[in-house]
Amino acid sequence: MPTRLRAAAARRPTAAVALLYAVLSLLMFSPGLVPGRTLSASDFLYSSTPWESVRPASVPLGGSNPEEADSPSQFLPALQRTRAALPHIPTWDPYMLGGRPYVADPQSQVFSPFSLPSYLLPFWMSLAVAAALKVFVASFGAYLLGRQLGMRIAGALLCGLAFGFSPWVVSWVSWTLGSVWVFAPWVWLTAERCLRAPAASTVAALAAVVGLQFLGGHPSSSFQVLVVLLAFVLVRTLARGELRPGAIRRLGALALGLLGGAALAALMLIPFLELLSHSSDLQSRQSVIDLFHQDPRYLLGTFLRDYWGHGQTSQVFGSVQAEHAYYVGALTLMLGAAALILRPRLERLAVALLAVLALLAATGLTPLYSLLVKLPGFDAANNGRLAVIAILCVAVLAGWGLDELTAQRRAGRAPVLVAGASALLLLLPVAIAARHLDASALGPALRTAFTFATPDRALAGAVGPAAVLRLASILEWLLAAGLALGLILLRSRGRLGGAAFATAAVVLLALDLFRAGVGNNPSIPVANAKQPETPALRYLQTHTPARMVGLSSTAPNAFALPLTPNTAMPNGILDGRGYVQPAEERHSTLWRQAIADDPRCYYFFCLVQAHATPRALRGLGAMGVGELLQRPVDRPLRGLRVLYSGPDARIYANPDALPRASLVDRQAVVPSGAAALAAVTAPDFARRDVAVTEHRLPGLRDASATSSPPRPGTATLERYAPERVEVRTAARAPALLVLTDAAYPGWKATVDGRTATIHRVDYLNRGILVPAGTHSVRFRYEPLSWRVGWIVSLLTLVALLTAALLGRRRSRARAR
Repeated sequence: MPTRLRAAAARRPTAAVALLYAVLSLLMFSPGLVPGRTLSASDFLYSSTPWESVRPASVPLGGSNPEEADSPSQFLPALQRTRAALPHIPTWDPYMLGGRPYVADPQSQVFSPFSLPSYLLPFWMSLAVAAALKVFVASFGAYLLGRQLGMRIAGALLCGLAFGFSPWVVSWVSWTLGSVWVFAPWVWLTAERCLRAPAASTVAALAAVVGLQFLGGHPSSSFQVLVVLLAFVLVRTLARGELRPGAIRRLGALALGLLGGAALAALMLIPFLELLSHSSDLQSRQSVIDLFHQDPRYLLGTFLRDYWGHGQTSQVFGSVQAEHAYYVGALTLMLGAAALILRPRLERLAVALLAVLALLAATGLTPLYSLLVKLPGFDAANNGRLAVIAILCVAVLAGWGLDELTAQRRAGRAPVLVAGASALLLLLPVAIAARHLDASALGPALRTAFTFATPDRALAGAVGPAAVLRLASILEWLLAAGLALGLILLRSRGRLGGAAFATAAVVLLALDLFRAGVGNNPSIPVANAKQPETPALRYLQTHTPARMVGLSSTAPNAFALPLTPNTAMPNGILDGRGYVQPAEERHSTLWRQAIADDPRCYYFFCLVQAHATPRALRGLGAMGVGELLQRPVDRPLRGLRVLYSGPDARIYANPDALPRASLVDRQAVVPSGAAALAAVTAPDFARRDVAVTEHRLPGLRDASATSSPPRPGTATLERYAPERVEVRTAARAPALLVLTDAAYPGWKATVDGRTATIHRVDYLNRGILVPAGTHSVRFRYEPLSWRVGWIVSLLTLVALLTAALLGRRRSRARAR
């Protein structure tokens, strides 16, 4: 390093470390910053109708990494929609289900700090910038946490590297949960400062970090982050013996910071809590909680990073690599062991215990997991992702371990114990995996391990990809762990100075983690990330605001659902499905019982399964779904009118579809929601002429009455926008206007400018009583939850800025 740079780094070490992390973060995702390329798995959509018929030869089935299908089908559509709408903040989403609140869905990530690059920069380039920003935030936060915990610069630097560049963080950068977990070290850091020096400025800092992680867009991860924070506070309080006078003041400041963070995020949290109260999300999660952990066998991945696959190759084992990306680097594990051997303080032992407990919880090992899921919150969260806490704890231990080994050389048995533990760590995974290895896979395994080759059938040959991957992972481990062990032996024997050892350790770990992280987030040509407009797509677009669904395929080898749910949003199409959570309770029930035709279907995946059974068509018809999209390779449906047929798709008319807006003058009054669902899906129900109501509406006749004249009038959609709908009615007599959109709190209506009451009709739709004659009916979405939320957030922001400013002035005054 040039002398001037060394001197500058010595004067401002924190700034130098931040710059180093920034450079490494950009290097990690640099393939996505190359002009004409993007960090995205959006080529996955070429495996979906209507684009599978025009899939480029260069795009494999499933795209460049099918593990990341959630990104192009859930997160990117929301980013694109928000970007297109700004500076207006969209509050209602008409593009899925029967419509749903938009900002109430945390995964729309409207206010996430990591969405800013996508709002300000060229969209496809911004994805790599956002990914680099997440890794930078994670690594720099872990560095600052290490410094707060007493580490020297080298130890804290390695701590940040081990956490921020771990395969776990790198694998999840395209998900909203990654936007939450990268703030975990910052939450610990600000909480620690708040406990040490409870003041307005430290409380404000804690509140700011807590608010940002809430806005990241994954509430269950936020819950886990904050609960683990409380465990961290308990551990450090007991370990340091701080149960003394003043504890109440410190804990009060901590509670105030947490509440301030929740208030700062109120513009998202309050609408979300409203949606949650109208959903069955918690009950649905609780019913599948036994699936929300990983198999204990994946613990081997702590040592062997590619043993269960990597990127596309994880499909060989039928697993999702990101869910068990436990690898933290061979050197990290050895340094963590050194920290416990050389200075086994209570604080370090507690951190190690927390890591073990997090891994046990993540892998569902009893009895811990059985106890955990009995606790409120954990009974509805994906506890398999608690592994990230173990990764952070091991990174902290590794930072302490590097500090111990770079200090004055120790005499006695300690160096021998450290070397022995490191050697044991090197041999342990090899001994565990040895019985599953196939020596005949050595040649392909060497190419896979050291030349970035993909063990496809052409390379793996008769031994198969699984055998190649397992042996390759052993070879990778032996190289990384062997170099780490050699480094520790050189330091233990005094052959390597402290500064040289620290530098070599950082370089070795960076190379190891870069090798592990490369390939998780594919860089593809922008041309492959954007799908063309096919004739079937144009047909659906020109018939909006008609609502459609893609029918689940009956043909073999269906890799993706037709028009993958949520991708209708950026294409301006109204889809009756939705790959979302939480969903309004009645929509969930309708899909589970009638449309998916499987009451036991798995959680929110029920909302994407649409079949063409008579009952399903009636259920779809109740939502106003009039168009059915089918893969062209599926067997044609009998008895349904074909609206479009081409090489890209077939589109049918749903004979049971309610009009998007219509007038009726009769009602079938039922006693409950369940009865309403049964009525609208009954085969003999006159759904176009009768509205199902759960309380009698004045002026409407009973369903048994005959209609004369034949139709009560007409309703014409004159404007259909996300938060505004205008309908022109021409009624021969008092009638009920039925709009096949979700009846949800926050919608208001007027008839000729006069306030009107919105009634829930046909189980889940909106109904407005209109008098005879021609009238203008307007619906507008103005939810109280959104208004209260942004006001609370704004007031909290002003209070936090004031507290920070006052704290800064007091600090300057004390300094003077």
